[in-house]
Amino acid sequence: TDASVSGNRNFAGSGTADQANALSGEVSVTVAAVYPNGTMLVQGQKRVTLNRGDEFVQIKGIIRVSDIDANNRVPSTRVADARIAYTGKGDVARASRQGWLSRFFSVISPF
Repeated sequence: TDASVSGNRNFAGSGTADQANALSGEVSVTVAAVYPNGTMLVQGQKRVTLNRGDEFVQIKGIIRVSDIDANNRVPSTRVADARIAYTGKGDVARASRQGWLSRFFSVISPF
């Protein structure tokens, strides 16, 4: 008995992704921990209530004492391991979410 198997698989694809976001403002933080090397873990949250919902800005990261300016501020570009989240609750946040049917079809046919 002669048995032979052969196969061929080809794939060609391309893709791009562009994203740009900007967030401007100030958030007060507290020191959650001081490390032996003098750096500090800071974290804070700001809640803004608008007429159609709430928006939250959260930040957490590590700063150096030398990065604190005379006005007791640190630019976000000087925050190491920064975790910045901008979220919302309410009508506007609900309207910007993808509907359940769209999510369903994205799962079964993502392209």
